[in-house]
Amino acid sequence: MRLYVVRHGETLWNKNHILQGQLDSPLTEKGIGGARKIKVAMKDIKFTKVYTSQQDRAIVTTEIILQDRQNKDYTIDTNITEMSYGTWQGKTMEEICKDPESEEMYINYFKYPEKYVPISGGESFQEIIKRAENFLSRLRKEHDKDDVILTVTHGTFIKAMFTLIKNKGLKEFWDKPYVTNCSISILELDEDRIEIIDEVDDSHLGEHAVKTAEIDYIK
Repeated sequence: MRLYVVRHGETLWNKNHILQGQLDSPLTEKGIGGARKIKVAMKDIKFTKVYTSQQDRAIVTTEIILQDRQNKDYTIDTNITEMSYGTWQGKTMEEICKDPESEEMYINYFKYPEKYVPISGGESFQEIIKRAENFLSRLRKEHDKDDVILTVTHGTFIKAMFTLIKNKGLKEFWDKPYVTNCSISILELDEDRIEIIDEVDDSHLGEHAVKTAEIDYIK
């Protein structure tokens, strides 16, 4: 089966470098424009199934992509939600790093993920990678080889998918390419392998491209 993996459009908190996690903020004009660019780029692709995270920014992006289609149905899958950052959610780097212990863990998260220990209420990298594994397993169980699937999800979840698919260690979790807003990745799945056809393509976005990367959250 063919799987199209899209990161949601840019949000207000993305733009302002506020750690979002499982909280939400609205799409910016650039985020809405980017979702519309995906709609155009994918207008001739007939999806047999559409999955989205339950988070508003993913749902809004999905609904824009499906706007002009006769079938606008989508399924919410909690496996593909963004990573939880617990008490960090809704805070800037400066706010998180006021406390030395929190600052150390914040730096570990972005630079040394193999050393990262979740703060209160947060998830580990192992947990989000396991969710990625569960989602891919679901696809293989519930879909036929000829199905064409759209998934609208989040940056860290997409990195977790690629870490799993490439059989990388946690040290390599943040290896390039960075997963930019409204980028499209394409995977081909069968029973015993996953082939990456395209990874984090944003060539369709033009003036709506967002180049913010994970490392922008470390100054």
